[in-house]
Amino acid sequence: MRSSSGFRVTAMLCALLLAGAACTGNKGKGDDVDIRSEADVTRQVQQYAEQTATAVGSTLTNAAASSAPCEGRAGELSEDIYYVQGTYQLPLAPDKHLATLARIRDQWRGQGYTITEDRTFPDSAEGTVAAKTPTDGYRISLESTSPPTMLALLIHSDCYRSPQPR
Repeated sequence: MRSSSGFRVTAMLCALLLAGAACTGNKGKGDDVDIRSEADVTRQVQQYAEQTATAVGSTLTNAAASSAPCEGRAGELSEDIYYVQGTYQLPLAPDKHLATLARIRDQWRGQGYTITEDRTFPDSAEGTVAAKTPTDGYRISLESTSPPTMLALLIHSDCYRSPQPR
């Protein structure tokens, strides 16, 4: 039996938050982390969201972006090393979910993204596709809600060092 959309979206958010806390992007932690302002990273997250919404043919709703400290090599947290996560919903007719997810997967693959998840759920018109961007290591996930009236979009940046102590 499939879980409800609230549970699935919550579980997906928790998984991304845990991944973010571990700061598992391309960059290491500490001195080798790129320096970038939180505003710049948030703008990049928003840009990926807008590009995805355009490709889906929908609009972004319930948008939220926030930052959190990344975890260092020894498990330490630093307010100066952070990641940004954006969460969005994209309204989409139920009969368009699987075709749209397949089209987005193919588009991302064509843009050089690494597809990290691509699956459909048995006996439903629901699925998920996730990828990692080639240039900056951002992770993007697009998943059907249940019932499939929306696509949940999650975008997670790599870890960055703030240019100004926070």
